[in-house]
Amino acid sequence: MVVSRRRHDELPARTILIEPFDLMMHATEAGVTALQGRFSAFLRTLDGPARFLCWQMPADLNRKISAVSQTAREVEDRARAEMCMAYRRHYEQLQVEAEFQRALCGMILWTEETGRTVANGLSSAFDTPAIEADLPPLFEGRYGLREVPFSHLSPIGRPGGRPFWAILNSYEFLPAAWNFFRPIPPLLRMNFPLALCIDIPETLDRNKAVDAVEGIIQAYQVHLVSLRGGEDSRAITRINDCRRTLAEINQGDALHTVRISIAVAANTLDTLKARVSEVMTEARSYFRLRHEVGELLSRSTYLFSPSKSSTIGIPNTTHPVTSRELALMLAPLGYRKLGDVDGVLRGEAVGGKYPVFHNSWRDRRAVHEVWVGQTGFGKTFALNCLLNREYAENGVSFDMLEPMGHGKHLAAAFGLPWYVLSAQTTCLNPQDVMFPTLLEQTSHTIRIYETVMGRALSGGQRENLERGLLAQALEIVYAAYADDLERLAPDKTPISDFVCDVLSGLGEKDHIKQIAKDLADEIAALVTGSGPWAKFLNGTTTFDFGRSGRNWIEPRIFSFHQLENDANMIALAYAQCLAAIRRDSLRDEQPRIIAVDEVYRMLRHPSLLDFLIEAAKTFRTRRKKLISIDQNMSIFLEGKARLIFENSPIRVIFAQKQGMNVFREDAAFQHFNEQHLSIISSLPRFHFLLDIQDEGTFYLFNRASRDELRRFSST
Repeated sequence: MVVSRRRHDELPARTILIEPFDLMMHATEAGVTALQGRFSAFLRTLDGPARFLCWQMPADLNRKISAVSQTAREVEDRARAEMCMAYRRHYEQLQVEAEFQRALCGMILWTEETGRTVANGLSSAFDTPAIEADLPPLFEGRYGLREVPFSHLSPIGRPGGRPFWAILNSYEFLPAAWNFFRPIPPLLRMNFPLALCIDIPETLDRNKAVDAVEGIIQAYQVHLVSLRGGEDSRAITRINDCRRTLAEINQGDALHTVRISIAVAANTLDTLKARVSEVMTEARSYFRLRHEVGELLSRSTYLFSPSKSSTIGIPNTTHPVTSRELALMLAPLGYRKLGDVDGVLRGEAVGGKYPVFHNSWRDRRAVHEVWVGQTGFGKTFALNCLLNREYAENGVSFDMLEPMGHGKHLAAAFGLPWYVLSAQTTCLNPQDVMFPTLLEQTSHTIRIYETVMGRALSGGQRENLERGLLAQALEIVYAAYADDLERLAPDKTPISDFVCDVLSGLGEKDHIKQIAKDLADEIAALVTGSGPWAKFLNGTTTFDFGRSGRNWIEPRIFSFHQLENDANMIALAYAQCLAAIRRDSLRDEQPRIIAVDEVYRMLRHPSLLDFLIEAAKTFRTRRKKLISIDQNMSIFLEGKARLIFENSPIRVIFAQKQGMNVFREDAAFQHFNEQHLSIISSLPRFHFLLDIQDEGTFYLFNRASRDELRRFSST
């Protein structure tokens, strides 16, 4: 059987959309060299025509503005409606002041491979998502060719309000040093609608490439000889460029023929003329552009579609470049612009000045977050803004746990009660029912007592025996409600005095009785009578943590700054509050945010760390987002605490002048390059790195609304 390959002119076009990334994340010498190498490695594999396209069209927040307006109309809570209207005004202001456009990047390859295979190859080569999809048209509706006052494409018929278009094609490339920052990116930063096409009609095999370059060298040498003693510095530069090209070909680069085409849009002809002139002026040091006229203008529009150059019928003004040079022409891939507006505003991209939105509730499982940053760099303010946005726009309620008293600002902003746990007036009964089963409940209560005693009831023979005795005592305490623990109301729950009495009477053999009595005395000395934590733990709980039949619980703010800076007391307060929140989360799957500030206060107690790890798993499956907050990333990477970090796909990193070694050494941050590390070590106030697993890394500024500044400026 004879297998024949199809001719290039018969190959189907595969159209791929490519997700842009942020070039600032590669903006070191080593970073851009690696990026150029990765791009050129893919370009060397081209064996047929290809085309890279970037559409930079007007971006707007109309969909976002419409969504918050609709929420404001439909919500019954007047305060929340006012918040939504404040965000509407903020988004309208962003749109008016916008220095951003909506950018899409794509490639067309004529190949026998399937679209999915091509997309996977591009995704792997460029290290960014790529999918097979139809490319957007350059313009919609009917257009006609007009020659007055200059050659342009004019909209015909409806809909009205469509822009005029002009197309510029390259006809000469000048000797100049290209990089990822010039000359293509300045064209994109002009901030008006345009489309860029890097057309690659042919990729030559090595022998043809060498012959072509040597032919150019020979032509220039003949030209220099004909000067008879004169000099032509431009010809000498060209010869040197060609020799460098030969060296790159010998090192494995391919030789491609390339043309650049730029389509410019404007709503008036005067503006269009000015923009055409601006583009030509910006590019003239690197390549010359010709403003197409007449039939050539009409034909040039097909460069922005899956039509081969050979069938379009425009003059061949291509220029030979190596794979490394062509890689630099793909610079638009490194300029991420406004994409989806789904979700809440997380910040404004530094440099690009476009808003970044993210939806944490797209999936059935919640997406946990880890926040780190030194005091005074805007971490608390950014958290307050995020909670405000989620609550106003999506109705996502929250629980805030913090030890410094910052919660009063959040409570005042929302008009909420502020729950302050005090060493003098607050009591949290360790026996309060927080779990539906007896086994889980006794295990949790034992954790509380382990924290109080400062030692684990496990490991050695005596400790294991002590744990069994305490568990037995608790089973007796809960015996009357064992079939339905949730029937045991807080005001009926036995206190620690009773637990110690039961524990001291356990055991059949004398040595067992003595161990039980010693353990009861140890606990009693700490939490009963005049013990250091008697007021705080030995009594009926003074907080109503229960749902009380409610289907929805309003936002709650718990502050622990009046617990006399007692580390154990604060840790116990964290544990009981989180246990109550976890208990409530089992009853519904409504989205909710649980923000825990200074989480190290729990992580340093092994028994409470185990509880937090288990709670995080429960929260995730029940659509409760856990935001764990502290000053340094290192505490999340040590021992079991790493399980919390690994279950948190979103990492928000504020200034980290100390503790930078974890970002350099830990495998979790191997995707960070030197530019990331440089940014993290010198982050100014209100700036942060948003690292979303499998989605990207963003360098953001927390651009707050006027309403947020009014509410939270003191934080």
